[in-house]
Amino acid sequence: MSHTSIFNSVVDGLDQRELTDNKYSVHGLPVRVVSDSAVILNTVNNLLGYFLRSDIASPEITFYVLKNEPQNISYRKNFFQDGRILFDSAEETEFVLTSMKDFRLLYRSWKTYYMADYGPWGSFFLDTAAGLAVGFLPQPEAVHPAILSNFLFLLPFAEMFRARDYFLVHSAAVMAKGKGVIVPALSGSGKTTLCLSLLRGGFKYLSDDRPFLRKVNGSFEILSFPEDIDVTEETISLFPELSALDSSLLKKGLRKRNFRVESVYPGITVDRTVPHILIFPKIVSEEKSRLHRLSKIEAVSRLLPHSLLVMDPDVAVRQFNVLCELVESVDCFELDYGRDVLDVHRMISQIL
Repeated sequence: MSHTSIFNSVVDGLDQRELTDNKYSVHGLPVRVVSDSAVILNTVNNLLGYFLRSDIASPEITFYVLKNEPQNISYRKNFFQDGRILFDSAEETEFVLTSMKDFRLLYRSWKTYYMADYGPWGSFFLDTAAGLAVGFLPQPEAVHPAILSNFLFLLPFAEMFRARDYFLVHSAAVMAKGKGVIVPALSGSGKTTLCLSLLRGGFKYLSDDRPFLRKVNGSFEILSFPEDIDVTEETISLFPELSALDSSLLKKGLRKRNFRVESVYPGITVDRTVPHILIFPKIVSEEKSRLHRLSKIEAVSRLLPHSLLVMDPDVAVRQFNVLCELVESVDCFELDYGRDVLDVHRMISQIL
């Protein structure tokens, strides 16, 4: 951590004998996740397991994600009395992460600190400059693992990484011929189906849902975030290798089934690539898929909604600029995604 945080007062009061941890190296950023709950630690590890390392000595980012909350947290009242609300999911439901009926997010700021308030499901306190997050999730066993990892934990995780210019984008990311393809799309637009189509056609895999985007020395790179892939029964029926997959490998998730990509396409995951094209898919009732070029202005307007929720105003400006610069640096297309699911990879290969 770069400086002492006010949240260290809670950390210093914890009984370290009751805590266990996992350590990760996420594209060069050393991360430590500490918890008093095996449920929390295992669920977070399902999200970050690709990056698991045992040789991390000095983490740059530390998450204390605890089931048992200390009785008195001196700074909590400051967020409610002197802080301000930056985001209320009850009023701004356009964001995918905050549109779940059973959860409400109030995101507050106080001085240079942030609080993600999930009501009865818990809260996180963030000092992004110090690289320290302290979270309390009192009922981890009652929360679906996908919600715990992809909502309750992911939001503070994303904030920490964005503060260090690692920007998560809601998209799939694949690579062929050393060139990266980014596929931003909302649920039902064919993103996952297209990702799988490209993988079985020989493309390499970085992420199906949220790769990192980073600009280093004036050049962009896409960094992997290879989680399990969520698929509908309809998508499963389109791919023979998924239909034949053993039920122990095709697990039931929150709304869909999921599988580890390496269990179907071994050796297919890569760490990073350089972005070359953006593709915005939409499903059409036609036999053949077709590509149309998009103007830069249209591509920016379509890409921005796929940047995950940003709370820090300065970080939001940096992310906006990075996304606009990305669009200027790549070719942008709309894909009318037809019924030629198993052949569309040839069309994408040609434009690379």
